[in-house]
Amino acid sequence: MSSKLVTVFGATGTQGSAVLRSLQSNTNNTFKLRGITRNPSSDSAKDLSSSGIEVVQADGWDKASLVAAFTGSWGAFVNTNSEDPVILNPEDKRTELELGKIIVNAAIEAKVEVFVYSGFSSAKEITKGEIVAASYDDKAAIFEYAKSSGAFKSVISASPGWYFESFLMTKVGKIFGGFPFIPSEDGTYVFRVPKWGGKEDVPFLAVGDDFGDIVHGIFLEPEKWDGRRAQGLSQIATFDEAVKAFEKATGKKSRFEAIENWKDLNVYGIPSLENVRLMFAFTQVSGGRYYGDETEVETSVALKKKGAEARGKAGEEVKLSTLESFFAREFEKQ
Repeated sequence: MSSKLVTVFGATGTQGSAVLRSLQSNTNNTFKLRGITRNPSSDSAKDLSSSGIEVVQADGWDKASLVAAFTGSWGAFVNTNSEDPVILNPEDKRTELELGKIIVNAAIEAKVEVFVYSGFSSAKEITKGEIVAASYDDKAAIFEYAKSSGAFKSVISASPGWYFESFLMTKVGKIFGGFPFIPSEDGTYVFRVPKWGGKEDVPFLAVGDDFGDIVHGIFLEPEKWDGRRAQGLSQIATFDEAVKAFEKATGKKSRFEAIENWKDLNVYGIPSLENVRLMFAFTQVSGGRYYGDETEVETSVALKKKGAEARGKAGEEVKLSTLESFFAREFEKQ
């Protein structure tokens, strides 16, 4: 049986590279891989190329280049960037939805059969118009646009949760009380964020360790997931439980302090972090319904297992990651 070509839009990003790594490790050589990037000369693109992945140049705003990049592909994984400079530029009126439609239309023209999109639920729809968050609303609309086209054999939304990896970003740590980089005056690492809402059941995701396998599992059975939104997460935990996992893994005294209202989260005028602020608005008003439905981990457990087993993994290696194991690996124990 010949290998199926899967093309990844956003190949050098956190999600795209994780998907490529997982698919590349398929022990049956089920997939051939191609990565789309704006800059094939970047170090990350060169790393992909040297690993045996075909790297092609295309721009998400240029349909012709995308059609060429998708041509011959059985499947596509697409993650549009809400922080694209064009989208964040107040003088440019183009939106993420417009970007998504260009990419979807290009995939249709190239006769892609399976379209997997990294999507979100619509904040506007779920909160009945109370909260409008473009990054959530546009991604939800892109998924619906792809579904409604009727042009694909399967369309699936692989919806990522809160990145474990965000705890490695100093820019994000700054708005969350300094956690986990800067201790408070009493030496405690304080994680200060708004309440999540509802049952405080936050869907955390290890993108590098788990998301690639989750998407891999989808590509192995796309017809099973057609038209569905697959919740992509590694662990459901409260913020207090996340902080306790950090303390246990590192030995560093830590605590969670809740900001009662999302409006009181200071993002220091950083446009890209306004999306984080609106995420809390969405989850507080919706009662924690980040995915629109009840947050559940069973879908990710099954997909992770399927994707990891296709890579020849077994035992503990087919299980989802935990916050404690992540913190233990990434931070020195005190």
